[in-house]
Amino acid sequence: MFAGLPPAIFDELAALATTRRVEAGEVLFCEGERVEFLPILLAGRVKLARTDAEGREQVLHLVRAPASFAEAAVFGPGVFPATAVVLVPGILASVPQGALLGLLRRRPEIATALLASMSMWLRRLVDLVEGLSLRTVGERVAAYLWATFVRSGQPLRPGLTVRLEDPKHLIAAVCGTGPEVLSRTFRRLEREGAVQIEGPVARLLDPERLRTLAEAEGQALPAAE
Repeated sequence: MFAGLPPAIFDELAALATTRRVEAGEVLFCEGERVEFLPILLAGRVKLARTDAEGREQVLHLVRAPASFAEAAVFGPGVFPATAVVLVPGILASVPQGALLGLLRRRPEIATALLASMSMWLRRLVDLVEGLSLRTVGERVAAYLWATFVRSGQPLRPGLTVRLEDPKHLIAAVCGTGPEVLSRTFRRLEREGAVQIEGPVARLLDPERLRTLAEAEGQALPAAE
């Protein structure tokens, strides 16, 4: 979000922030709570989710450090639209809302960074709606696995193994399905020669096959190297 800011402006922003360690299971804020700060995850992982009246949860996004989130709430209606729960212990920086708004008035350059960040979040939500409504469970699971291999930073070649970043019940929630369906989908992807899942380890069998299964019409994914 702030990578393109001039050093002097970034230093002003950093001076407003406080940091603290956060632990797994900690709730950073709840859906509907009043916004008092902009959260920036420096280390760890956070789940953003909404829950309906019957207690069913829809995971909106997994925040992977380093990343800011909830910008639209800070500058919009003033309440958080989802609940944030720490999945992996880490470090959270908080910038007070009032101080951030004051800096924004003095340093309009920050507005460009905020607009870019909120545009990215909007795109993610559009992709989420598209995925849940237009893509099959198999496509969603394949896309999740493809993104996991890409984030490993290793050459995407047959035989590449990575450890799954999230427990299977959370992968199922992110993909909009249940654990049993997820397990069946893993087995089907293996039969199709794309990927093999053994416990918490994923083995890439055929990069192009997995990428093809992960693609939705009109959506480009990173190519294998």
